[in-house]
Amino acid sequence: TGAGSGLGRLFALEFARRRALLVLWDINTQSNEETAGMVRHIYREMAEEAAAAAPGAGDGEKDALPHYNLQVYTYTCDVGKRENVYSTAERVRKEVGEVSVLVNNAGVVSGHHLLECPDELIERTMMVNCHAHFWVT
Repeated sequence: TGAGSGLGRLFALEFARRRALLVLWDINTQSNEETAGMVRHIYREMAEEAAAAAPGAGDGEKDALPHYNLQVYTYTCDVGKRENVYSTAERVRKEVGEVSVLVNNAGVVSGHHLLECPDELIERTMMVNCHAHFWVT
């Protein structure tokens, strides 16, 4: 979750380098798709390197990890809304399968002192930074 920017994006890119099939969630569709584009670029580079290292295409590395048909899936999800989490999770199960590793990284940072923070922002912060961890898991 939170794959569209910051640490979530960095986690996604590192998992891509390790040949993970990725399911990216973010509330922002555009930034989530940008991350997916970066992941696809990494996958293409790995495929090109694997093809260049294949036997008959040079010296060929015997110990190189095989390149599989890696994919990245994107979903727009507001993890602060329980029903949105549940419906998105069901879509993932149907379209991708079971998830084996979850990096639940979405978060809200208000930038306000507690006593200056409006109630709505406190509620949103608790939903995303606390409750969502239970719902997503």
